[in-house]
Amino acid sequence: MTRTKSRVLLLLVIFFVGFAFRVAYFMWAPKDYAAAASDYDEIAQSLAAGRGFSRMEVQRDADGHDIGEVAVPDAARTPVYPLFLASIYKVFGRRLRVVYLSQTLLDMLSALLFYFLVLKITHDTRMAIMAAALYSLYLPFMSQVGVLLNETLFGFLVIVFALAATIAMQDGSNWRFLWAGVFLGLATLCRPTTFLFPLFFIATLLIIERKRLKKAIAPCVVFLLGFAVLVVPWMTRNYIVLGHFELVGSLAGEQVYAANYAWDESRGPAPMVPPEMAVRLEGKSDLERNQILMREGIKEIIFHPIRFVKNAAHRTLIFWTSMGVAGGHDFFYYSSGRTGKETCVFIVVANILLFAASILAFIKFRGPWISRSMIPILLLAYFYIMHLPIFAFIRYSLPVIPFLMIFAAV
Repeated sequence: MTRTKSRVLLLLVIFFVGFAFRVAYFMWAPKDYAAAASDYDEIAQSLAAGRGFSRMEVQRDADGHDIGEVAVPDAARTPVYPLFLASIYKVFGRRLRVVYLSQTLLDMLSALLFYFLVLKITHDTRMAIMAAALYSLYLPFMSQVGVLLNETLFGFLVIVFALAATIAMQDGSNWRFLWAGVFLGLATLCRPTTFLFPLFFIATLLIIERKRLKKAIAPCVVFLLGFAVLVVPWMTRNYIVLGHFELVGSLAGEQVYAANYAWDESRGPAPMVPPEMAVRLEGKSDLERNQILMREGIKEIIFHPIRFVKNAAHRTLIFWTSMGVAGGHDFFYYSSGRTGKETCVFIVVANILLFAASILAFIKFRGPWISRSMIPILLLAYFYIMHLPIFAFIRYSLPVIPFLMIFAAV
């Protein structure tokens, strides 16, 4: 058997084993698991019904009596995942098993693209096969496919961007940089976490090309152009419809504030907004609410630096290993009675092994693959830094865990 045939056979085995495990996992999930509380699902149903990007809200008359529901334009979520769900609902109806199967296929496509990304970085088929196998067998990725949340789609788009950006860095073509910006814009419209990543990327590019800045200007400009072509229309829509030129509504400010104000440690970070702040926010628009909470959250960080450092250390453990939260029940895929502590233990052990193997790779097996790993390294650093001021649940690190697998595969 030739090497090419052996490689294709191994990839097929990885694909079908990963596919089978994921199907078994979502078939085990309770009916409508993670659907009832998903606002992505609510928006998707409005889109499928022709009511636009909106959510249904109860309207009341002057006497406080309910007079029915109306569709109210929404910007609490970015559009890509609701559109993904709506396209499935439009064709098949709201059949959750079809959604889970679609997400399973998408996740295995991620594993295939991940193989090509690792091959592009390491130039070694064995390492690429190993990394794809690690991805296929990583239990949290299996659990993502069985929920109505954007984890699987966002992870796929992050890998697509990483592959496009890595090719652009090696090729140097302005067209490659343009497409990398487009894919990052698409990922940002799935989850706004990556909104500031262009600053990281461009700053790094300018540092690398500091002796030839003129050469770096064109790639930076076209990269930003590709990113803006996707993101600006949505921000413009929000300004026209809702009066604020932002990517999302009030969720970012609430996250920063709730994660940094002094809450009762015996009960955890609840409520997200304490009564005294809720009074201050009463009657405010989404934009005003977001601005107030963001401003107050930043003040908490500035005026209480020691508390923030302690929180950051705690969040680091949670973000990368899930340690630090009793029982793991704060994580979306542990609710509803599925696996629970067993999955939590899996993540702790698996992630520690991934980190240990990655450190060993950088110490013992240094080579050209390190310089070609700039995009994965940047994404790992960016996601970690961006989540220090908020609740750093491990679900937020999942999109970049594959990049640890690259170094572990080495």
